[in-house]
Amino acid sequence: MTSLVSGRKKLIAESSRGIFSKLRDTLHNWRLILQRVKRPDKDEYVHATKIMWLAILIVGVVAYIIHLTAYLILR
Repeated sequence: MTSLVSGRKKLIAESSRGIFSKLRDTLHNWRLILQRVKRPDKDEYVHATKIMWLAILIVGVVAYIIHLTAYLILR
């Protein structure tokens, strides 16, 4: 019983102290990441865009086939 109470106190202490410090730490980590990354050039951007549209098209075709199959079976 005492370990449960001490665990709750620890959790409450972390949550009350942690909101602003967690936010500050997260923003600091994001800043460090953004300092290390580079902007993609035009070729990388076009390539990534083509891949995303291809993935969207494939998902759409698969969804249409599933929908059509279900319609024909349940008709």
